[in-house]
Amino acid sequence: MRKILIIMGRYLPGYKDGGPVRSIKNLTDYLGDEYEFRILTTDRDHGDTDSYPAIKKNSWNRVGKAMVYYVRPGGFRQKLIIEISEQADMVYVCGCFSDYSITTLILKRIRQIKKPVVIASMGLFMPNAMKKKPLKYKSFITVFRCLGMFNNIMWSCSSGFEAECTRNIIGKRARCFIAEDLPRMVNPAPIIKSKKTGELRVFFISRISPEKNLLQTIEILKLCKGNIWFTIYGPVHNESYWENVKQELKKLPGNIHAEYKGNIESENVIETLKKEHVFLFTTIGENFSHVTQEALSAGCPCVISDQTPWNDLEENGCGFVLPLKDNKAFAKKIDQYALMDEPEFQRAVHAAHSYAIKVSNNKVKNTGYRKIFNIE
Repeated sequence: MRKILIIMGRYLPGYKDGGPVRSIKNLTDYLGDEYEFRILTTDRDHGDTDSYPAIKKNSWNRVGKAMVYYVRPGGFRQKLIIEISEQADMVYVCGCFSDYSITTLILKRIRQIKKPVVIASMGLFMPNAMKKKPLKYKSFITVFRCLGMFNNIMWSCSSGFEAECTRNIIGKRARCFIAEDLPRMVNPAPIIKSKKTGELRVFFISRISPEKNLLQTIEILKLCKGNIWFTIYGPVHNESYWENVKQELKKLPGNIHAEYKGNIESENVIETLKKEHVFLFTTIGENFSHVTQEALSAGCPCVISDQTPWNDLEENGCGFVLPLKDNKAFAKKIDQYALMDEPEFQRAVHAAHSYAIKVSNNKVKNTGYRKIFNIE
């Protein structure tokens, strides 16, 4: 069985980083019987000062179908990475700009790591991502290209478009392999939801930061006529943005009842969302959007922006994909769900759940990760 070393900033039991943690958890769930996964990561979640309870630090821990080695922040020492990489058949690094990524690239360049190294681009080279810190990113890439740091490196991309963006930044010769993010495993048991005509439970689940665009979601709800209970789930990643969100929540009309319920631990997400009706998500850009897949898995139809790969919801009877500029269109669809009676809405619940199962099965069957992990 081939041994795959994954190096990443945070992993379970952490959950505040959202998509990256979920991506690797799903990967190990599906392929953990085919490959031996070992994960090197930090011992605490995003923004936390204390390490996870009940873990062994600087040692291996069994977490699901992977062995996980936890170090303190900044503990990705060269000696440790060399030692652990020697025990693997491949090194797979999540992201390009973190301390562990840079250390791994340097070690590969000076031939201290002799095994194949794959960098997961994780949307970092997409146009919107590059705009966040353009000077920093461009300077880093220019220096590393001049030093040959990207020589003999392979890239894991979640789509053909991401591979194209990666080549545009790294260089036309960049070896890019496409492996779409694997979704969460879906429980096939039927999902039944109660609902009254004219009422709807709408939710937002993601980290609270400008790119997730919660403020626009609130503006849309201001236009809705139905009696709506709106719940916000997710960690606050941007305090000033959250302050603006709280101010706008106070301006919601009387038919919209809003509540913030904070973080949900990863393993509790689906059961929590089964109590909700519709996912409203006006994100400005997603590489995969695990939260959309999780909503569908919980039987929640989705009304989302056209900035995710989930572009066929309507034809599958489980939601709508709309342009960000059209708040009225979003509000109209939310009200459309609110007006449904229970039997009609239950058909949408069944469609959402069935679609999640179909997508999950297809992605695992055709995953590009097997091609990546079998590279010699």
